[in-house]
Amino acid sequence: MKLPPLHALMCFEAVARNMSMKKAAEELFVTPGAISQQIAKLEDLIQARLFVRGPRYLELTPQGRIYLSAIRPAFLQIEEATQRLKDEKCNNKLTISCTSGFATQWFLPRLPEFEQLNPGVEVQINTTNRVVDLLSEGVDFAVRHGRGKFPRLESELLLNDHYSVVCSPNLISSVNAITDPRDLLAYTLLHDEHRLDWKIWFTAMGLEDADTDRGPVFVKSNGVIEAVLAAKGIALIRESLIEQELAQGRLLSLISTPNNAGTGYFLVYDESALLTRLGRKFRDWIVAKATLETDRT
Repeated sequence: MKLPPLHALMCFEAVARNMSMKKAAEELFVTPGAISQQIAKLEDLIQARLFVRGPRYLELTPQGRIYLSAIRPAFLQIEEATQRLKDEKCNNKLTISCTSGFATQWFLPRLPEFEQLNPGVEVQINTTNRVVDLLSEGVDFAVRHGRGKFPRLESELLLNDHYSVVCSPNLISSVNAITDPRDLLAYTLLHDEHRLDWKIWFTAMGLEDADTDRGPVFVKSNGVIEAVLAAKGIALIRESLIEQELAQGRLLSLISTPNNAGTGYFLVYDESALLTRLGRKFRDWIVAKATLETDRT
């Protein structure tokens, strides 16, 4: 059985739906003349008139109404199938916002596990220190540092802050070389964009007069990590970002301090992010992953 040309059927359906050659032409990005030619071809093929045309009117013939009622469900099925595929593709993509330090040191090493559990998933990571507007910028989830209070958004704790003063074993060969926090002042202090971290830390150690303004400042936390690995100085870093380096002995923890400020990394999202199955899977996975690793330490 030979099917009518699809383009001719599309023209017929558009004209019948709009009851206008001109509107159908605009919808299909062709000229009214081209629409008229396709209708004529279709009428010639099926040996029946589909429209009654007048100077100022256009209407379906009885045969045209029967034909339209027969082919319209097929067009609707095609439209629905196309939309399902588009929705499936959209629902298979997640956009995550976080700092480059968190992405490099914690998220990216663990992401392959999530991708393996969800074949075909596409995860886009937008690294920035800026607080993005999740809804207007199309971001599904963000990982933010703070105390868990993010207006109009849901938040769940991933990692508590637990700081360590660290160095490369090429700079200080043994943790026993540091017997007093004041000993650290003999070395270069490495800073990320939060310059006050060192000042707050030394003050908590009873050294309010410590000169903490010296030393290079890195805009991103992974810059500090690279510098301390290269033995350029000592750094005050969240342990969650350097677990691998500590475990491998590439960094030494000279002094570890508990978190008394209630700060940490939080998963932040609008409640609409959990409307999709993939969104719920991601939320459950990253929270469980962080909780499991925290319980082990």
